[in-house]
Amino acid sequence: MAHVPRLYVPGAASGGDAPLPEGTEHHLLRVLRLRPGTRVFVFDGAGREYAGRLEQPGRELRVRVGDLERAEPPAALAVTLVVALSRRTRMEWTLEKAVELGAAAIRPVFSERARIRLDASRAARKLAHWRSLVIAAAAQSGRARLPVLREPVALDEALQDTEAATRLLLDPGADAGLGDMAAPDRELALLAGPESGFSESERSAAEGAGWRPVRLGPRVLRAETAGPAALAAVQALWGDMR
Repeated sequence: MAHVPRLYVPGAASGGDAPLPEGTEHHLLRVLRLRPGTRVFVFDGAGREYAGRLEQPGRELRVRVGDLERAEPPAALAVTLVVALSRRTRMEWTLEKAVELGAAAIRPVFSERARIRLDASRAARKLAHWRSLVIAAAAQSGRARLPVLREPVALDEALQDTEAATRLLLDPGADAGLGDMAAPDRELALLAGPESGFSESERSAAEGAGWRPVRLGPRVLRAETAGPAALAAVQALWGDMR
């Protein structure tokens, strides 16, 4: 069966003729070497996926949105991954895998030991790049509902305003494992630290804000591995991998 490309088109609707998001046309024509008339799938990021076809009535490549193919329901378990910023490729890898593993939201945070600082201009560029990675990972993995990618904030802010009732701090030294946890009620937040771990003051702040330390197993995982591994585990225990 031939592979059918998947395109993210915000606000797509059946019967519409939609322009492609900025930068998409070059990728389709020059990288993928697609041509007008090619069959595609179009997803709107809010859970709807349509049949589609590339058209080029003039100079601009567009997509004709056809019938609704499927409506992706909200996740059985909405998982927010709060993750300490890491160096470029490691952070990108974490984001991609979090999308593939079904994270509903991803929130990068600044931590003491990571020592990564971004001014406003650089943070905006990073966020735009990360969003493009999230879209690409959603297209590759068959998601029609995009996870929310939030702006990087200080750890203290994320600790206090994460709304999930069940909040777990990934800690290889914790007494309790995931198997000791009661099943969460539809929402869960995971907090993953930087390569050298959270500082004692950060750990104390997390526990004081209601985040419960939990270990994943007998091994210490790398920073870029811990978040995705925890996502896979909770999806297998309580989410859409059951």
